[in-house]
Amino acid sequence: MAKSTSDAAVDPVEHLLDLFLYAPIGLVSKGADALPELAKRGRTQAANARVVGQFALGATNAKARNSLADAEQHLQAFLKIVADAASPGRSNSSATTTETSDQEHVSSESVAAVSIDAFISEYDSLTAAQVLPLLADLSPEQRELLDAYERSHRARKTILNRLRQLRK
Repeated sequence: MAKSTSDAAVDPVEHLLDLFLYAPIGLVSKGADALPELAKRGRTQAANARVVGQFALGATNAKARNSLADAEQHLQAFLKIVADAASPGRSNSSATTTETSDQEHVSSESVAAVSIDAFISEYDSLTAAQVLPLLADLSPEQRELLDAYERSHRARKTILNRLRQLRK
């Protein structure tokens, strides 16, 4: 049947009744059956959003940490070059400087192995989680020694990052 002009005037009223009366009644009657499925869908959507957010945040944090570490290394190298150039008593020969620094590195590394166990017993057998709480109690000299030792051995990023934070 074709709609008459009087039916067209009722259409908005019927639409409002559907929205505000019949739909809520239908939801209440069917809601108990639909509620577990809706909750399951909601949990799935929330879990998916959390995974995507953690991935994005982790990737961004990793890139930022790497960029900051690279910038810090470049800055330290630059400052060392400037300090070496400003010192009048130092030799400008890179070969002599390299040989001297290599000898100092070898001797300091052997001293570090003995010294680390003096303030953190059995350091090499500890996990990073066991070492982290101990770092705050160390002196700045011990932290520097530990930093050099850790870099030359296991190079655990969590320990190295915490040592860098404690330097600030």
